[in-house]
Amino acid sequence: MVDSSSTPLGKRMARNTSLDQLLEDVALAGTIRVVTGDALGGHLRGITEDSRIVEAGHLFIARPGLDHDGADHIADAINRGAAAILASPEAASQVPAPVIGLAADDPATAGGELALVWNGRPDRQLDLVGITGTNGKTTVATLVRQILEQTIGRTGLLGTIEIHDGQTATPARLTTPGRVALASILGDMVDRSCRAAVMEVSSHALDQGRTAGLDFQVGLFTNLTGDHLDYHGSMERYAAAKASLFTGLSADSTAIVNLEDEAAGLMLGSCSAKKIGIAPMHGDADAGFPMVRHTVIDRRFDGMTIVITTPEGKRHEVPVPLVGEHNAFNATAAVTVAVALGASWESALEVLPTIQAPRGRLQPVHQTTDDIRVFVDYAHTDDALVNVLAGVRPTVPPGADLIVVFGAGGDRDRSKRPRMMQAALEGADRVVVTSDNPRTENPATIVTEIISEATPSELERTVCEVDRRAAIASTIAASGAGDVLVIAGKGHEDYQIIGVDRVHFDDVEEAAAALAHRRGEGAS
Repeated sequence: MVDSSSTPLGKRMARNTSLDQLLEDVALAGTIRVVTGDALGGHLRGITEDSRIVEAGHLFIARPGLDHDGADHIADAINRGAAAILASPEAASQVPAPVIGLAADDPATAGGELALVWNGRPDRQLDLVGITGTNGKTTVATLVRQILEQTIGRTGLLGTIEIHDGQTATPARLTTPGRVALASILGDMVDRSCRAAVMEVSSHALDQGRTAGLDFQVGLFTNLTGDHLDYHGSMERYAAAKASLFTGLSADSTAIVNLEDEAAGLMLGSCSAKKIGIAPMHGDADAGFPMVRHTVIDRRFDGMTIVITTPEGKRHEVPVPLVGEHNAFNATAAVTVAVALGASWESALEVLPTIQAPRGRLQPVHQTTDDIRVFVDYAHTDDALVNVLAGVRPTVPPGADLIVVFGAGGDRDRSKRPRMMQAALEGADRVVVTSDNPRTENPATIVTEIISEATPSELERTVCEVDRRAAIASTIAASGAGDVLVIAGKGHEDYQIIGVDRVHFDDVEEAAAALAHRRGEGAS
């Protein structure tokens, strides 16, 4: 546990705190300059980077963004009662008195530091875990929180599905919030007596510096496969963004990496933290630092039994209510994180039989009496499809088919579309290609691009149905007894993005209705 006595304040600043006091406590104080107004006479009641929620006495951080520049909203923030504006030197110099203009060459970084200090440096009062990788972040983060809650104490969670402050869960808007929101959320966790916080750290967040300066005790790397290349431009830049999490770890922190992924070495290239590798029991990985190994020895419809071997060579056999080799890694990684934060192997492993996967991760929709099984999963990359389909394949009865329904998001990385099709063809017996979140693209065009590299023989076992609702309903209706269906791509999402609008759509609801109709219950 981090010694909270090392924090500048140890508790959140009171509302109506003087601005000059806040600036004195910021490590980057030398980079923030008062260019208009008088900081000695200024008092703050809050900090935000969203001009729409500015209230009287707030500091508004006018940071540049990908699509918008916060400087364009300074006038709105002032009209709403902002007491101070933090912006670029040029923009700050135009702030009219009596509003205080603060200048910083990098307003986003400086504002994030101000927000952390305002909230009492909560990252130094929590055991902070950062999880990055293309796939598996949500599952591992969810499992880590469950294990920590039962071993070291109350634990918060920031992830793709939800934010949990230790007492209450709310839906998440971003995988990793902006720095100001992040500081406030971590402060809430401290206020609610959390001892730890688990955070999914996206490549976008790392590239944009949203987590820069946070004091992570543990960093975990799951894997790296093609995704978000529309943003990063290349796999090299994508990997470099992920690796920056580990570059920022201190020597007292712990870096945990998936040694099966060839990018593990890159993650550790400039990492000074203690290192732990995770690898399959029968793999040939030899990292030269402590390793945790795992293997699956029994597979069932509702779970599996895995063996985990600790770095000391102690063997543990434990049932886990999850399916698939990828979840064997996820469970092992979650236990390893808990041990890195002080839990014993025995206490952490005792929790595994009780863990629950997050919503939309191989979530069963069928009832025990149904003659087919239907799962909803968030898999939206080719590698994720490979893992999910391989995970359920052993549960498919002889003579039955494994069927996958999937699409690809519009206005996103187009290069992965044919790869997803190939993963589906290799992993499933029958493939249904449909719409996902088309956004501003024509969904039929997306479907065409997905199947563009499929051969005529592969297309013979492929159905294209652009309407996702119709695709789910017709596939469930046409499935034979014993078939296993995976509806992939959206998982926990309860909407489709069509154009710029979010329209309610829930794969679980649609599958449940189709299953009810198959049973003759009258639902449609």
